[in-house]
Amino acid sequence: MATNEEDVKILFTNGIINKRQLKNLMYCTFHNYGVVKSSIIADKVKNLTFHYATKSGISLSIEDLRVPQKKRSLMGLTNNEVETTEQNYEVGNITNIERFQKVIDIWNNASNFLKEEVVTYFRESDPFNSLYIMAFSGARGNISQVRQLVGMRGLMADPQGQIIDLPIKSNFREGLTVTEYIISSYGARKGLVDTALRTADSGYLTRRLVDVAQDIIVREEDCYTQDGLLKNELINETSPNLSVKDRMIGRLLAEPLIKKKDNVILPINTQLTSNLLDDLHELDIEKLKVRSPLTCTSIRSICRNCYGWHLAYSKLVDLGEAIGIIAAQSIGEPGTQLTMRTFHTGGVFSGDLTQQIRAPFQGTLSYKTAEAANLIRTLHGTRSFLIKESVTLYIQNLKGACSKIRLPEGATLLSNTGQKVYTNQIIAEIKKDANLVLEEDSKTVYTNISGEVFFQNINIETIIDKQGNSVQKNRNPGLIWVLYGKRYSLPRSSELVAKLGQINTSGSIIAKKSILNNYSGIVKFDEASATNEIKILNFSLILQNANILIKRNTIKEEKNILEFDNGKKFQIDVQHNTTIQNGETIATLANNLYKTETGGTVTYNLEKKFATKKRKGPGKLFSGTLYWIPEETYRVESLTRLEKLQTKNNTFIAKGTEIIPKTFTKSSGILQVDVVGKEISIKPGELFKINPAAYSSIERINGFVKPGKQIINNIFAQKLTYIEFIEVNNIEYVLIRPVQKYKVAREKEFFLNQNFFPHVQEQNFKIKTVKKIFLKNWEHIKSNEPVELLNTFLTLDIRNNSSKLQSKFEILQKNKDIYQLQVSQYEILKIDDLITNYSNVHNIKIATRFLVNKNQYVTSSSTLAELEIFFPINGTLGAIKNNTANVNEILILQDKDIRPVPHFSKLADLKVKVGELIRTGAQLSTSTKSEYSGQIYSIDKTNVYIRLGRPYLISQGAILEVESGSLVQRLDKLATLIYEKLKTVDIVQGLPKVEEILEARKIKNPCILAPHEGYANVRNSKIEVTNDKGYITAINFTQRDKIRFSNGSYVKLIEPLTDGPISPHEKLDTLFNYYYYFEKLAINEACRQSFRELQLFLVNEVQRTYLSQGVQIADKHIEIIVKQMTSKVRIEDSGDTILLPGELLNLYQVEIITKSSLAVNEQAPFYTPLLLGITKASLNSDSFISAASFQETTRVLTEAAIEGKKDWLHGLKENVIIGRLIPAGTGFKYYKNLELQTNKPNTVLQTQTANIKDTVLRSRFNQLVEKQKNMLDF
Repeated sequence: MATNEEDVKILFTNGIINKRQLKNLMYCTFHNYGVVKSSIIADKVKNLTFHYATKSGISLSIEDLRVPQKKRSLMGLTNNEVETTEQNYEVGNITNIERFQKVIDIWNNASNFLKEEVVTYFRESDPFNSLYIMAFSGARGNISQVRQLVGMRGLMADPQGQIIDLPIKSNFREGLTVTEYIISSYGARKGLVDTALRTADSGYLTRRLVDVAQDIIVREEDCYTQDGLLKNELINETSPNLSVKDRMIGRLLAEPLIKKKDNVILPINTQLTSNLLDDLHELDIEKLKVRSPLTCTSIRSICRNCYGWHLAYSKLVDLGEAIGIIAAQSIGEPGTQLTMRTFHTGGVFSGDLTQQIRAPFQGTLSYKTAEAANLIRTLHGTRSFLIKESVTLYIQNLKGACSKIRLPEGATLLSNTGQKVYTNQIIAEIKKDANLVLEEDSKTVYTNISGEVFFQNINIETIIDKQGNSVQKNRNPGLIWVLYGKRYSLPRSSELVAKLGQINTSGSIIAKKSILNNYSGIVKFDEASATNEIKILNFSLILQNANILIKRNTIKEEKNILEFDNGKKFQIDVQHNTTIQNGETIATLANNLYKTETGGTVTYNLEKKFATKKRKGPGKLFSGTLYWIPEETYRVESLTRLEKLQTKNNTFIAKGTEIIPKTFTKSSGILQVDVVGKEISIKPGELFKINPAAYSSIERINGFVKPGKQIINNIFAQKLTYIEFIEVNNIEYVLIRPVQKYKVAREKEFFLNQNFFPHVQEQNFKIKTVKKIFLKNWEHIKSNEPVELLNTFLTLDIRNNSSKLQSKFEILQKNKDIYQLQVSQYEILKIDDLITNYSNVHNIKIATRFLVNKNQYVTSSSTLAELEIFFPINGTLGAIKNNTANVNEILILQDKDIRPVPHFSKLADLKVKVGELIRTGAQLSTSTKSEYSGQIYSIDKTNVYIRLGRPYLISQGAILEVESGSLVQRLDKLATLIYEKLKTVDIVQGLPKVEEILEARKIKNPCILAPHEGYANVRNSKIEVTNDKGYITAINFTQRDKIRFSNGSYVKLIEPLTDGPISPHEKLDTLFNYYYYFEKLAINEACRQSFRELQLFLVNEVQRTYLSQGVQIADKHIEIIVKQMTSKVRIEDSGDTILLPGELLNLYQVEIITKSSLAVNEQAPFYTPLLLGITKASLNSDSFISAASFQETTRVLTEAAIEGKKDWLHGLKENVIIGRLIPAGTGFKYYKNLELQTNKPNTVLQTQTANIKDTVLRSRFNQLVEKQKNMLDF
């Protein structure tokens, strides 16, 4: 700070002071004159501006929005350029991707040119325009918004971040069209969503950052560390695009700087100001070591000297400053700013990938041919030269004026030497850094026409992709031609009648297809069906000894009765003429014999051969014995009704007893009440009291008792019973319950009479009786209604069943009132399916001609009918293809597909021949050019006939989706182009990226890092790195990993060996293993060195993400957060200490424990460095009060209580929570250092302490005086 006024250089400024000039003025004032004078000057500037603002007010009217006159002509030129690009694409000069990029760049350049024209128009024509004054003074708005108001809205990005190639040509002054409004809404919606969602994310990020760093306070003057960061660690090829001044201003020197040659001597702890850094830069001093929060050795704090300047005042930070909170807010706050920035620009795409060099005037271009130049293809599909060394361009006009343009290395030349150029023509491009990322993507090329495919200059390479599929790729750029023609698909296995090249009229026959049967039988036509269908009756069988009783005079009545001679009746479940499958149920037994009176419990055992047999469908096929233990259960709706129970619980009641109003029992037995389930149950049986003397001899197990066996005392079972032990009023009883037994016998199949085709064996077709039980074994059914234990069904059993034959259920009339059941098998041939599929979809006319009569007997493979396929249009049969599905495809050429071009020359002078592929503009003869693209179809004396075609340019590496000679329909895939696309980087990518780094999240598919320096080679699916001493490290890698080095190349430590992002966790592990096992450093030194390199990496990553959005944050803020993330280690082996494996401790704590262990000759613990995300770091804080107030409160407090933790209240949060004064700012306790190395008193500390004490005492004294005065007044 300058104190002598004579030393200050007085600068006189005469010009327009806009926002930037005002900012520079206040910056210089603040740094030279301090806070007081700066505030006085700012106040005077404010009064000056207010004074003149009242002299002439400013307002914005619709007339102030003036559209430049040059816009109309610019739009016309741009539209012409876009049309030329579209024509180049249609001719096959550029690919679809190049067309897209070219169109985008054309409109982007037009938008930028119009923006410059707007500025020029205002500056030259209307400098006092209100809009111009507001935007360019910095008061409100910016050039982007002005451009949208009076220029053009420009290109927009869709919600996925991809640029839409249809620009908004209008501005807000002129008004948008409907289409432009819809496209414009993309960006507006994106801005609103971003503002809503990302503001919340940014706020949450700030909260986490505050929580992790809230206890970092400047508690010490100096930590006396000799460590620091070197200049080449802060500024190198991996660091973000920040200057030396940006990264070093406000830091203190960590070691003295002595350079006798230049007479430079700077002591340790010298503050690096802006002027000092400029002087050091001029002297080219590279060896600088500065102090940093990362290298500070203070415990739970950072000292003043390591932190450096407080950037708000450009002076050393005060003791007691809460620098952790400042750091958290400095990183979190720009996230909110960036979120809203998308909304302000409305999602407009405004990034240029290249800086374009235009000719200043019309003339001739000349330059010395660069030897080191490569011929390349630009993103727009034009050929250009990539120069590898700087070149000077000269443009000279007819008047002798010459312009000189210097092009740097890496620029692209678009014009040749000696070429004439016009004003504003783009002659070169220089790449520049922009907020654009390149990522690999694919785009499918679809054909716009139907026709025949031909390849031109395409070299096919077959490769195997990651999924193991065979893929055909293009080795070099070439053309896929689609020659015009109508494609038609014919029915499968049809026989062509027409010949290739035959001219046909609409309605003439192309092909025929015969309809053949697979099985012999009688031909049946279904008169009821509207479709053409031929049925072949293969055989039929009639069920004997059973008749069908029809209730009404129609055979389609549901639930008809099938009655057998033995009196059994079945309800028929299927209707007449219904298709039935093997095993399907035909009928169900009407009078079920296995039906109970009430609910109860069922148990059963199956016959062995039935128990092991697996059958499909619900239920179990049953044959064996059923046992039924009856039990009545009544469900009561409410407890109120249950209270009206007229019989006590566990009492024996008789049959017909009214238990609740209007409810009577069906059987006698013991009544039991379930209050919880609101149920009343009656268990039939006899109740016997058990003699207490016989308690020990009775085995109390509920179960069956066979007849003749003793139950208790002198009671024997007369028949099969079920006993159940119950307790009533502390007295034990046995309840002997009756068991109903049902024997289920197997029944034989029914006799079937062969009605047709006696050579078919009877055993292949059977109707069986199947008994199924749908209850589980020992299932308890709670009911007082009858229960069906078993169901009997009639099912169809077809053996050697063919999928081509369909079984049908039919009811035949035997005489006037008697009907019989018949099952028949048919082969059904649906002709209409073929006709419908091909005539509707492919516009082919198909007719059917039948060759058999109804009820005619035919053998197998007979021709039943013939399909005749006709030409749908007039034309020539141009191509016939048989595809993999055995379907014939044909191509018909119409007259409009072939165009004549007069050649006006002799046949010998023609430059083309039949079959040759030509593009629009190709020379047919010396005097004639082709108007069309396509193939030379024929040539006669007057005309060249061209079969029209469309060429598609396919780039190198494209995946081919068709073969040469194949026929395609409109919108079929031709190829998939692989390319690198441009993606706009928005805060949608930026904030999650910052969060990913600070939360130390696991990264998907990270790259493999070199474990040490050495020579890398790939052997047997492993990467081997061999160092100078011959030590080899082998690393496994997968097929998806793309190798980034060439075999035998030298790699450095932690250099990426494969493609992919770097995982910070793997980087830390690799560094620790290298320093501990290879360099043999002490474990604490290995941890510190690993942490240091990782810390610099994380700081650079965060900086790079913010800088990509144009936001700059001071390094020290990020360093404080990163230090908190990299301060813990994990105990792997506790040694002789009381630590536990997996425990997390601070590195300085473990170092103290290690020293103590080694001092008493005990084994020290082994530990590894650990990277924690900000959330985990907060939860692993030393203060459990702070951690509990952040997240997982219950878990944190529970663990703290169990472990008996103490909170020493070092941070801000824990003091605020319990209501103490925070230990920062005025609450910071200043203590005199009792171990001063010099006798010089700490005047700064004493003065500050004295001032604080005086202020506090004065305040308290004033309060006491005021209090006494009030009491006296009272």
